Amino acid sequence: MSDERAYRLKAGEPLPEGIVSIAQGRIDHAIAELCGKSDTKPHEAVHEARKDLKKLRALLRMTRGELGEETFRRENAFFRDAARELAGVRDDDVMLETLRSIDLPAGMERELRKAVQAHRAVGDGTEHRTAAASVVAMLREGRGSVEDWPLERDSFDALGEGLERTYRRGRRDYRAARTEPTVEALHEWRKRVKELWYHHTLLRSLWPPVMQAVGDEAHELASRLGDDHDLAVLADWIRDRTDAEPEFFEAVEQRRSKLQTEALGLGKRLYADKPSAYVRRLQGLWTASQTSVRAP
Repeated sequence: MSDERAYRLKAGEPLPEGIVSIAQGRIDHAIAELCGKSDTKPHEAVHEARKDLKKLRALLRMTRGELGEETFRRENAFFRDAARELAGVRDDDVMLETLRSIDLPAGMERELRKAVQAHRAVGDGTEHRTAAASVVAMLREGRGSVEDWPLERDSFDALGEGLERTYRRGRRDYRAARTEPTVEALHEWRKRVKELWYHHTLLRSLWPPVMQAVGDEAHELASRLGDDHDLAVLADWIRDRTDAEPEFFEAVEQRRSKLQTEALGLGKRLYADKPSAYVRRLQGLWTASQTSVRAP
């Protein structure tokens, strides 16, 4: 990145300062995207801003123990509401991308693509621009509260509780999805997996090869769960608005089955540890990294 802070804690940097800097960097980047101050295409700018807000909320979850419940709940709700303002803005583009991932007869794909494109053509963009302007105003307001976050401890103790909670919830949701892989269960699990991925991105400086390896695996898992969810959303949309042939829904189910099998295999490895053991390992890496930074 250029003028915005990278989404990563720096080795040797005071933790409270790093957290504030990262949070403000995500907010600034989201504002720049929504205001058209980047090279991103308009329809992708909303996607980038939504990613910034997800990363910001993952940062809040990691520091939950330090922030305290009152501050965490207030800030998390604020940025969640901002993200919801942008929900649906990019759905048609996602459906078109998802349609391309399914092996369908050319004629069938062409007809379904026409249906999605016709739906997208109905709007004139006014609603999207209004939502973006509303979120920019919210983010400018929210940025001012970041420096007031109650961040004091410059130690792993400020992060341990949040890291353990996220991993425990992910492990629980993995088991729920394995037992009954409903659309809702898989989607909830995906949220926790993305938070795990973001946490490993934030903590990459502890031991880059290890943190990146686990982070990359979480990213792969989140991608499969995301593709599965997009297919489920597309199938519901097609079912409600078209007279698609059964062959389409069969192709969707085959693709979803493959993605879910791969996701559960990745999840078994990723959530093999008990939450307490997972956090102890990160704490050990934190201690080692701090020692190496302070060594002469």
